[in-house]
Amino acid sequence: MNTLELLKKYTEVSGISGNEKNVSNLLKAEYEKMCDEVIYDNLGSIFGVKKSAKKNAPKVMIAGHMDEAGFIVRELLDNGLVKCLGLGKHHKNALLGAEIKLETRTGKVFPGTIVSLDDKGTVLNDEGDVLIDLGAESKEELLSLGLTFGDSASFKRDMSVSPNGNRIFAKAINGRYGCVLGLELLDAVKGEELDFDLYVGATVQEEVGLRGAQTATQMIKPDLAVCLDTLDALENKVEFDKQGFLGKGMLITYYDKVMLPNRKLVSDLKEICKENDILSQHYFSMGDSDAGWIHKLVLGTPTLFGNIPVRNINTSSSVMDIRDYNAAKESLTIFIKGLNPESIQGYKEENR
Repeated sequence: MNTLELLKKYTEVSGISGNEKNVSNLLKAEYEKMCDEVIYDNLGSIFGVKKSAKKNAPKVMIAGHMDEAGFIVRELLDNGLVKCLGLGKHHKNALLGAEIKLETRTGKVFPGTIVSLDDKGTVLNDEGDVLIDLGAESKEELLSLGLTFGDSASFKRDMSVSPNGNRIFAKAINGRYGCVLGLELLDAVKGEELDFDLYVGATVQEEVGLRGAQTATQMIKPDLAVCLDTLDALENKVEFDKQGFLGKGMLITYYDKVMLPNRKLVSDLKEICKENDILSQHYFSMGDSDAGWIHKLVLGTPTLFGNIPVRNINTSSSVMDIRDYNAAKESLTIFIKGLNPESIQGYKEENR
């Protein structure tokens, strides 16, 4: 598979929380070629299933999330501007002038940009509102375009690559990294006879409360899970400990605000990176992720992070390093191929 082509395809498509179908349809087409079955939960999370020939095989869940931070139409104003409510965590200083793509319920797409809410330059108010300019001059014109409450808007940006080929500039990297890496991990084990059922997929509505992770986990009931996500690159921050350096490898996340990772899983991932000269770096996260729910539902699931650092998460122009992505792909491929029922049981018993 061509990583850059996949990243371009998946980051450029729109899929805000609650309206992820464009992304889901792309994943479905790929899963149908590589998996024995495609399953959904009732919120829209999708997983491709590669079944083991062994009966009662344990289940391994590899999960990214597919939604991106975006906006939904809240009010059509008399002056032709569109008031929208932000979905997900947005950065106020990254919104003014951002190019926007608004999509109606009927599939019509209109270009626009974010403008200030007042003469003080406020872009995002305390209620989470932004103003989008589609070029319309009245409310009547907006209505004639077919706009209505709840229509979705997302950032619009074509992916680009730095001259040295290492850095990727795109929107929605946070929500599509796991989708693309999941596909490449499935491709890496095609033709392999696994001793476990492998579920690879993406959840919905992560940006608005980790919702799809809850329903998907209860659907699959995994024995072990790997959560694929991005974390803030903090190498240039003055007020925080510097961590998450672009180009220095995948993140060995040893702490997360919503989950204490399984110690044996973290140790084994570190050992894989060390033995195979794979770039890696330690990271502690004060954010949250789907892993917060995956690890504690049903009877509990040993869960590993498969993270990489990204600059400008949830903006119209995020930055990732392909070397970090490749490090995650290589290490997790080795990890998955090395799993068997005994090792999976060992992870479940690590804290007994």
